[in-house]
Amino acid sequence: MRDDLGLFIGLVFLIIGGVLLYNGTSNADASQSAAVIGGATLLSLGSVVTWTLVKNWWEWRREYRKFRDG
Repeated sequence: MRDDLGLFIGLVFLIIGGVLLYNGTSNADASQSAAVIGGATLLSLGSVVTWTLVKNWWEWRREYRKFRDG
């Protein structure tokens, strides 16, 4: 359950970060730098969360195969 929720949150962070980066770089106004910094932060946080969960799942899968095969 925690891994599913973490993956969902990581993907949401990636999407929101990408949207903020896209909107922050396409507009030229006073909040441009805040949008770019916020988008980059959410994008990197989403990448780290997603990568960590995928890495843990991959290690679990490898150990499960070892256990299953004997």
